[in-house]
Amino acid sequence: MRSILLPFALAALSAAPATAQRFDDTLSLRVEAYFAGINSSLRADGNNGNIGTEIDFEDDLDLSANKTLPAVELGWRINDDWVLQGQYYSLGRRTDATLDRELIVGDTVYPVNGTVAAGFDSDVYRFTIGNLLIQREKLEIGVGIGLHGTDFSVFLEGEGSLAGQTSRFRREGRSIFAPLPTIGAFGQWEPADRLTLSGRLDWLSLTIDDYSGRLINAEAAVAYRLFKHLDAGLAYRYVDYRLRVNQDDWNGRVRYQFSGPSIFLRAGF
Repeated sequence: MRSILLPFALAALSAAPATAQRFDDTLSLRVEAYFAGINSSLRADGNNGNIGTEIDFEDDLDLSANKTLPAVELGWRINDDWVLQGQYYSLGRRTDATLDRELIVGDTVYPVNGTVAAGFDSDVYRFTIGNLLIQREKLEIGVGIGLHGTDFSVFLEGEGSLAGQTSRFRREGRSIFAPLPTIGAFGQWEPADRLTLSGRLDWLSLTIDDYSGRLINAEAAVAYRLFKHLDAGLAYRYVDYRLRVNQDDWNGRVRYQFSGPSIFLRAGF
């Protein structure tokens, strides 16, 4: 499964754009609470020719569609031209649900009115490096490339049938690490003392071996400098993954979408 790491990593050695640090900072640390609206879906086909159901985890399985996610971001202005950034956040959800329709996952059929347990977990890592093409006293615009990786783990378990034989308990689980290289642009502008506007857009769509994926990652933020080394701010982030897998242990697809506001504190030195 993780054999895809090498080609993706090689494709992203120059890494995805990051929102640059505040103009006069070399190092920065940003911690935030991200109020995310979530839309996730999965299809897992069986090994015997069964076409899996397109499952909406929020509508079909009552997984929470809104979560508050903690996130952390580190930034380093390497020199006048280059900025480096890393970010991490995670999401774990569990539910018990009574099915309104039949669901097929792999080779297992979960019947209408059956009771199931389900989970959808993810860890998101973003590593970026960007080059500043335009540098003014109060304005910076750059481009870059990077690696946006997500570790997905999903499962569904409960009473189900396999090849027409009813089982008291069946569990179907799938996991994958999806490292998607990205390209994009970023910038920041200081329209007034203490106030900074920033934004970025990362994107890529590609196919490598048995994997094809598309990623859009966008953010806009406004920050106010409270003290010499501390900013407070508001941001809005939109992330949309679409991943298609064609392998023996998983033939199917997953879509994962986050969107919503966040509040943050940022220390810069």
